[in-house]
Amino acid sequence: MNLGKINIVTPPDKLFNLNPSLLLVNPSMLVKQQMQKYLSCSIEEVNVFVYDDREHDLDWLLSVHFRADVTVIDIDNTDPITKLFVTYMIAHPETYYITNDEITPYGLISKNRIYDLDSIPFFHKIGEDDEDDEGEQ
Repeated sequence: MNLGKINIVTPPDKLFNLNPSLLLVNPSMLVKQQMQKYLSCSIEEVNVFVYDDREHDLDWLLSVHFRADVTVIDIDNTDPITKLFVTYMIAHPETYYITNDEITPYGLISKNRIYDLDSIPFFHKIGEDDEDDEGEQ
């Protein structure tokens, strides 16, 4: 089995190709570790866009969000400026969010609240490709 190429992209860079693309917004260490686990099984080329509080490039964030196949937002790690755009972003069907906030009614905007990356179909496809290859040998 050959592992796929992983393209990590951060602001202000952009990458336009036909690879599956994932956007991580302010990922916690746990999310990064789970991401590493899934990507270590990937046999296809994947673009991983990473946005964190140090960047403050909202134009980049919104344009990459528009093009990404899946977006994962860790709301609890998001700075106040980026948090203003979270409700817009989670209104999109392929955006998933993680939060411990039980007061803010994000659930009225999106039912895509997750507690770990196992809940996202995008990552199940990566695992299935790996299992299929093992069965063929």
